[in-house]
Formats: sequence, structure tokens, C-alpha cells
Amino acid sequence: MPLKKAELITRANKILKTKYPDFKFLLDDYDITAWSNSKKTIVKYRRIIRFTPLNKNDGRLANHLRYDFEVNLTNQRISPFDTLGMTDFYIPTAEEQEKIDFVIDAFSLPRFGFNNSIVEDAKMYRIHIDNDVAFGKYFIDKTTGEECMGSIEGSYAPMPEIPGMTEFPDPLIEISE
Repeated sequence: MPLKKAELITRANKILKTKYPDFKFLLDDYDITAWSNSKKTIVKYRRIIRFTPLNKNDGRLANHLRYDFEVNLTNQRISPFDTLGMTDFYIPTAEEQEKIDFVIDAFSLPRFGFNNSIVEDAKMYRIHIDNDVAFGKYFIDKTTGEECMGSIEGSYAPMPEIPGMTEFPDPLIEISE
């Protein structure tokens, strides 16, 4: 009988604690899902709100910080920690967490079903919200929490059917129970 999602997450947390005992994180900060196919079972931890602090904001659209990780229960590997280490893995300082909390309160984050990103600038926070079908970009003042500079919202065009595109023969299937 296959294991339930909660049991898989418990196993993944034990592997994390064994391999990286100094790594402390709050489960509530992550959307945690379990996936399986005929070869492997993995537990994915996706950070619900991604924050890029001013001192790590180099102006590029995508930053070099890592927010997510996954535990392969089959071989007990933890990606990206086992390969790339934890140098670029983002853990907020107490001061940064206060900034995140400020934006959460001012802008009613997170928006569930969306990726939620906050980028700190000198005078404002840029908020990016997106999923497979829609996006929004917003700007709020760092002091007042009020929207400034307007906003941009839209929908993505659906992915076209591509002839000859093959399905994965053994896709990962989400374990929802």
C-alpha cells in the first residue's frame, strides 16, 4: 500500500534533519507537495513568498538566490543542497522578515495559486504575482505600504499544440492524499 502524503513529508523532514541538522526552516513558509513515478518519490518544498533584499538585488530579472528544495526519498538526495551547497539558499534575517511581514500586511499576500515574489528597491517594494495563466506586477511604497506607480496585470496566451511533441513516458504524479 503506497504511503500517504503526510507520511512522505515526515520521511523527507527526517532526511533533512539527518543530513542538514543546522538547517532550520518553517514548514508554513513552504507549499509542500509529494510526487512519484515508477522510479522515484520526491517531496518538493516551494517557498510561498520569495523575497529579494536590497543588498541581493543586482537589477537582473531573475536573481541568484535559491528558495526551493526537494528531497528524493528513493536515494535520499536533497537538491540543490547536495550539489550546490547552501550558500545561495535564501533564509531571511529577522530584519528582512519584518519587511516581508510589512508587505504581507500591506498587500494581502500570499495570493494562493500564484508564485509570490517581493523585490526590495531603495524606495519601494516590487511585487510580482504569476501562475501559468495570469500575472500581476505591483509597486508599493516602503514607508506607507500604499500602491505607487500603478500596476500591470494580464493573462498569458495558451500554449499552442505542437505536432510531434511526445508525452513523458513515466511522468511524476502528485500524491494528494
